[in-house]
Amino acid sequence: MPESTSGRTRRVAVRSLALALCGISLLSAGDLHATPRRERLDAAKERLYELEKEFELVVERYNATNEKLIEIQSEISATRLVVDELQDRMDARQSDAVSLAKELYMSGGAAIAFESILSAESIGELEKTVEYLRASEQAQAKVFESLAVDRAELNRHIAILEEDRGRAVATEARLSDLRQEIEAKVASQQDEIAELNAAIEAAALRRAEARREAAAAAAVPVGAPSLSVPARPAPAPNPGAQTAVDAALSQVGKPYQWGAEGPDSYDCSGLTLWAWAKAGVSLPHNSGMQQAAIAPVSRDELQPGDLIFFGSPVHHVSMYIGNGQMVEAPYTGQFVRVVPADRWSDFAGAGRPGV
Repeated sequence: MPESTSGRTRRVAVRSLALALCGISLLSAGDLHATPRRERLDAAKERLYELEKEFELVVERYNATNEKLIEIQSEISATRLVVDELQDRMDARQSDAVSLAKELYMSGGAAIAFESILSAESIGELEKTVEYLRASEQAQAKVFESLAVDRAELNRHIAILEEDRGRAVATEARLSDLRQEIEAKVASQQDEIAELNAAIEAAALRRAEARREAAAAAAVPVGAPSLSVPARPAPAPNPGAQTAVDAALSQVGKPYQWGAEGPDSYDCSGLTLWAWAKAGVSLPHNSGMQQAAIAPVSRDELQPGDLIFFGSPVHHVSMYIGNGQMVEAPYTGQFVRVVPADRWSDFAGAGRPGV
């Protein structure tokens, strides 16, 4: 059926927006048709990738900083437990020391010791008395020495606690700065990203339409593939990896949200963290830290469940699901999806979480 005038107008508008956003001057309708369509599409994809990379670098810095804050807070909690234990122990020893001091004061301490020595009736009794007094003095000294050691240890841990609290405050301030930077990027880039996505999706629809028309002409039924609906994934090598793959695929269609780790939205490392957590494997919420935490594998060794890392520094992670596909949470304005694992120009390595 011939395309309507309104349909042709929408297509030209989408192409024009993609060109403008890629830094190319707006062209007239005649010029637009003169420019190779593939060239414009590649330019739109390249611009979208640059925006994605710029955004994810900041998001992953935020995630790494947040992981650091969690670590500091854990250290603060552990130090507080030590401080509380030392305080309880000191309270008990303080009570013993006070009781001992009172006892020595009330009994006359040194006078009684001297009198005991003088009243000894034999050398054997004298030696026993001296030994008893020496042991008593050592026990008394030990009470006060232990109290002093505990006090020094308590002061050391209090200093550590104060230092960690200072680090936490500084880290929270850094998180606030990064949050503002991310929100500014979202505000400034979301329209451009949406328009670039519209141009790319329009091109995909054109290709699908052309395939359908060619298939119809040849009387061969052909279905149009979708980036959001995966082909059948390959079987995973073990139950844990299969659980992770199934978990990741179950989230296809949920929105990307920076800093999110489910269950309603995700960023890239949040999705892989969440999926592998379903298999009982704990990962940090940062793509670079995930890469450092798992065993590396080569591209040729990829199996379903393995993680693929992109960028230098690493700023994106996806999960390989077999048959040349991966599942990912891509960027603002998009949704968890299945796409071809073909971004090898930006490949930074792959890894296999333990099970």
